[in-house]
Amino acid sequence: MVAELKRAQVKAGHISFTDKTVREIMTTEVVTLSADDTLRLAYDIMALANLRFFPVLQAEKIIGVVSWVDLMRASLASAVRRGQQPLREALGSVAIRDVTMGSPINISANLTIREAARIMVEKRAECLLVVEGEALIGLATRTDLLREVAKS
Repeated sequence: MVAELKRAQVKAGHISFTDKTVREIMTTEVVTLSADDTLRLAYDIMALANLRFFPVLQAEKIIGVVSWVDLMRASLASAVRRGQQPLREALGSVAIRDVTMGSPINISANLTIREAARIMVEKRAECLLVVEGEALIGLATRTDLLREVAKS
């Protein structure tokens, strides 16, 4: 019944951005890192691909997320400890597991954008991992949500 109502609203042109689901706006081409990878790899990929978040996996299980902010924080700490050693070289000695911040926030792709936004605000999260069962199927970031708001 709800799905039929939603289809009718879409046909009539009455669907708002808050009625959309996370599945409709999430990023599906997700680059992941292993807990054993180094900050140098994360830095290089972030710089080359203009990415800000990486889900971190260990034995195919999601154990966290590393963000651009986490990387910058760890880079500064690493540079201070390493002195004159070039930053990129210093980052090669720091494992992702050492900077992965907290437990990731997993959500269903079927949540509405409104529900995802509420979770982001409550948890002070910049990025939500979208999962089906234990499988990572996408990311929903504040930018993804704001992009939808800007379209409406």
